[in-house]
Amino acid sequence: MDFYSIISYATLPTILIALLLTWRFECSRYFLSILMIIELIDEAFYEMSFSWTTHVYLFSMFMNVLFVLPIVLRKQIADVIYKNTKLEYFSRVSENHHFALQEIGIITLCLASFAINLLVYIEVWLYKFYVIDVLFIKNNVRNPVLVVLHALMLLSLLTYVFKTPNREKFYEENI
Repeated sequence: MDFYSIISYATLPTILIALLLTWRFECSRYFLSILMIIELIDEAFYEMSFSWTTHVYLFSMFMNVLFVLPIVLRKQIADVIYKNTKLEYFSRVSENHHFALQEIGIITLCLASFAINLLVYIEVWLYKFYVIDVLFIKNNVRNPVLVVLHALMLLSLLTYVFKTPNREKFYEENI
């Protein structure tokens, strides 16, 4: 297993560890559970998406959007689930929802990943139509950049975990 694969598959174990460490905090548990579901979807289709050759970059962009949506729409998702299930947990999560700085960092990293995949997707099509002769971004830039973005995402998740007790205490005392 190479370094790229280790970094790619490290997200799920990181989320599981984060979930265990923040289990007593409802908002963190909810956020990390949603991220875990999306990461499971990503890993389930990871190998299959490589057989799509040109369109693997579309899949990557779709997954980037899928990671951003629950961060941005987490309160609305909790409201919908509460309306349909009447479970108080989702009502409390919706009421106590606050953005963490690390979540904004994750959004930024996903948008950067989206941008690099979009550039590569355009580059591949330009190559296929003989507009360009070399896939420079795809061959030299994309993988190292994505590894750095993935590593930064893992670090932001770990930072989220370690900041959770203080963040929850702050909102409990001040709101």
